[in-house]
Amino acid sequence: MGGRSLKLLYAFLTLFLHLKPALGFTSGVGNGSVLCIEKERQALLEFKKGFVDVYGKLSSWGSKDEKNCCSQVLGFWSRYAVEHVCGVGFVRQGLDLCRSDREMHKLLGLENLDTALPYLTTLVLGGNDFNQSHIPKFIGSLGNLKFLDLSWANLSGPIPHQFGNLSLLQYLHLDNNDLKIVENLEWLSRLSSIEDLDLSSTNLSVANDWLEVVSQLPKLSNLNLSVCDLPPVTDLSFLPQINFSNSLSFLDLSTNHVTQSIFSWLFNYGTSLVEIDLSDNQLGGSIPDTSSKMNSLQTLILDDNQLGGGVPKFFGNMCALQHLSIENNKLSELHLHGNQMKGSVPKSIGNLSALQSLHLGSNLLEGEISEQHFSNLSKLVELSLSDNSLTFKVSDDWVPPFQLDALNLSFCNLGPDFPKWFSTQTLFVNLDISHNRISDTIPSWFWYETVLFSINLSYNQIRGTLPNKPLNIVSTINLSNNKFSGILNNFLCPTSAQILIYVDLSNNQLSGGLDVCFGQLTELRILNLANNNLSGQIPDSMGSLIKLRVLDLSNNSFLGELPLSLQNCTELSFINLRDNSFSGKLPSWMGESLLSLIILDLHSNKFQGCIPLQLCRLAHIQFFDLSQNNISGNIPRCLYNLTAMAFKNTNNKPINIAEFAYLDGTQFTFLVSGGGNYVFNTIVSWKGHSYVYGKNFGEMRSIDLSSNKLTGEIPAEIFNLTEMKTLNLSGNMLTGLIPQEIGRLEQLESLDLSRNQLFGSIPASIADLNFLSFLNLSYNKLSGRIPTGTQIQIANPFGFIGNLALCGPPLTPKCLGDVEPNTESPKGSSKNNQEDEDKFLKYLYIGMGLGFMVGFWGVCGSLMLNRSWRHLYFRMTSNLNDWLYVTMIVNIARLQRMFQG
Repeated sequence: MGGRSLKLLYAFLTLFLHLKPALGFTSGVGNGSVLCIEKERQALLEFKKGFVDVYGKLSSWGSKDEKNCCSQVLGFWSRYAVEHVCGVGFVRQGLDLCRSDREMHKLLGLENLDTALPYLTTLVLGGNDFNQSHIPKFIGSLGNLKFLDLSWANLSGPIPHQFGNLSLLQYLHLDNNDLKIVENLEWLSRLSSIEDLDLSSTNLSVANDWLEVVSQLPKLSNLNLSVCDLPPVTDLSFLPQINFSNSLSFLDLSTNHVTQSIFSWLFNYGTSLVEIDLSDNQLGGSIPDTSSKMNSLQTLILDDNQLGGGVPKFFGNMCALQHLSIENNKLSELHLHGNQMKGSVPKSIGNLSALQSLHLGSNLLEGEISEQHFSNLSKLVELSLSDNSLTFKVSDDWVPPFQLDALNLSFCNLGPDFPKWFSTQTLFVNLDISHNRISDTIPSWFWYETVLFSINLSYNQIRGTLPNKPLNIVSTINLSNNKFSGILNNFLCPTSAQILIYVDLSNNQLSGGLDVCFGQLTELRILNLANNNLSGQIPDSMGSLIKLRVLDLSNNSFLGELPLSLQNCTELSFINLRDNSFSGKLPSWMGESLLSLIILDLHSNKFQGCIPLQLCRLAHIQFFDLSQNNISGNIPRCLYNLTAMAFKNTNNKPINIAEFAYLDGTQFTFLVSGGGNYVFNTIVSWKGHSYVYGKNFGEMRSIDLSSNKLTGEIPAEIFNLTEMKTLNLSGNMLTGLIPQEIGRLEQLESLDLSRNQLFGSIPASIADLNFLSFLNLSYNKLSGRIPTGTQIQIANPFGFIGNLALCGPPLTPKCLGDVEPNTESPKGSSKNNQEDEDKFLKYLYIGMGLGFMVGFWGVCGSLMLNRSWRHLYFRMTSNLNDWLYVTMIVNIARLQRMFQG
């Protein structure tokens, strides 16, 4: 039997060697080379021509050893072992140019792969740059495909409906491109073998059939349709007709328009679901109670919805639940194990013994948190109850059963004492207990016995001095808005394992100078020491902060010139040095080295000299404040080069400007570890007052050069900055006319040119500023009529005083030679004519009344007082009556005779 088998194998090998040329193989295995099908080799070479190979990753393709296809493709292999591909027809297994080579290729075209490689089962092109190309329709002809990955590939256009022909496809990832569907998802319903489907960030806004289609996929296990603009589903009549699979385990529908009707659909998969993410949708009302169908659920994320009421009872039976997150909703009660405590967190939550993370922040919960809430949560590592009305009531000797990595209790009530149970927690990766009414000092064990990564203790009343030696592995520190005192010492000097990237010690009582180890803080991005009692000069070592983005030293007592070494901090975007005593000339190097500046605030210092022309190079500047200094000379005409004040972010989308940082308008947000963020604040002189702007800074564009010694004329070029919101040039010695071009500032809301020596008339174009709500031109030498305009006429008259030759509304004095207007209003008469007519009628009626009284009593009173006059009056009346009667009878008789004749 064995000999017969060997003979059969020998015969097969002999036949194969005779047939090899006919089959198209061009290289053998005897010399160590790999068999290669000529048609497939040519297809690979054509495939190579379609790539822009920036880094030469395809250089081996077409080399002297061009017959060895395996050596050509193997460099891109990541999913299959060598023995699966290095053999006869190896290209039939798969072609993987995966994202490990991301940004190395730009595909210009794919042609003939369907005919040259008809047996291809795996095609991975994700992570390359297809330069907004459309997906080739011929991929739908690769009928043997089981694995297709085109994710993160900069593709655009529609998804070809030919994909519906890929009936063997098990894995399809088209996520994070610029794709869309034209009509519906009918093609998807034909992928009966699909198990893993990721269409996230695909425009499915017209896919009204999406829920019905995915319900018909019998083997679907992983489904990701996040950020797809999915329309809400209101018609669930298809549910009884669908035989739901028992395979769906992972579901992500986050950031869509899904409503609470989705729950009815979800409960059909209750026994198989392991992970659900419905965050950032339109879920409202209460979560329906469906007994205990979801016993296998491990992760449930419902953040950023409008869910109210309570969490239903069956949540308490989810013994497998490990991660529960229902943040930023309207929850006011929880129902667990039959217990209900309206407005609070029930103690029975401690029965979820598998729970590892619990996030219930930003809801309407209230009441007390006690030790019993955590009695069985020994596996808990993340806890977030922030932004509720909760008070912690635990004993001083409480030892929690857990070891937390992340704790967020901001806006709770832990105070007034610093929590003693923190001493049992040896590692805080992220700790946020801001806004907690703590008025205690911080014990030394917290600084030196706890390993800290990111800490936020801001907005409390914590007292005491900062430690005089470095902390344990801290990355971000926010101790702002407390009562820390003393000097900085070595507090900021990092250890060998420390990478400090964010420091906010603002609004405390710190004193002394900046004797800080800046040379060791080369990773620092944010430094905020504002509103303290710090003094002295800025050390040259600050120039070592080469990655610094935000520098805020405002409202201290710093003095001297800014060190030239700061020009090394080329990534600086926000500088706030207001309310100090810095002196010297305005640094011209800012306009040469700090070209990323968005906000420059040098208000209220002692800078002098002219405004350097180099500052006109700050094309990204949106907030430019040099007010209350000793700056002299002319306003540079080149300020029109501050082009960020002439344009705005038209797509209204945040702009990433650095790692962990983005810009939205002029709001700078730095993403801090643990989910928090830092928002840059500054003070804006706005409409005659000062306001702190941070989260509401928006599209602010401002130039403030007020209270200096500037001379010369206002350059007309400055009015090319058409997106400017506020312009303040008050308190200088500016002369000349107000340029007529001021009417170009169509977005201007606040204009202050007061206390200068401007003369001439106010330009008529100022009436075109439709958004202007604050105008101050007082105490100049302006003359003539104030222009007529809606915003001008309702302006405060005090904005024009001190100009002796100005006239017209809203000032009281009328201009000489004024003629009352006589133009008809839409109702038939002008406002002035109406007022004159009303006055005339008023005096007419008064005169008539007086005349009647005088006439009546002048005649009747005389007759009553004088008897002879009274007799004479009645005699005359009687005679007159007789005469009239006789005359009337005579005339009537005469007329009758005349008509009869």
